[in-house]
Amino acid sequence: MHQFLWQVDVPIERVGTDEYGVHVFTGLAETGHEARQAARRAWETALLHAMADDDIPAAAHRTDWSARGLRPGWNLRWDQATHKGIDP
Repeated sequence: MHQFLWQVDVPIERVGTDEYGVHVFTGLAETGHEARQAARRAWETALLHAMADDDIPAAAHRTDWSARGLRPGWNLRWDQATHKGIDP
């Protein structure tokens, strides 16, 4: 099956405040469901590296999933994440 470029928007909120925003992930996937799974894996990988005090790995290409802008103290609301196909 053919892969498309996807954008996954995940609402974020800062613990203990009323600050909020959106963390945006982009990458290739066959479906929106796979895009959300890939975005979550990228976030989990980044979180593990941050917890180990290691550098968060960068995406090799613009279409690779990564989570370079990880913010400590912010919760990602994966239950409210949305996705859409985007033009490369």
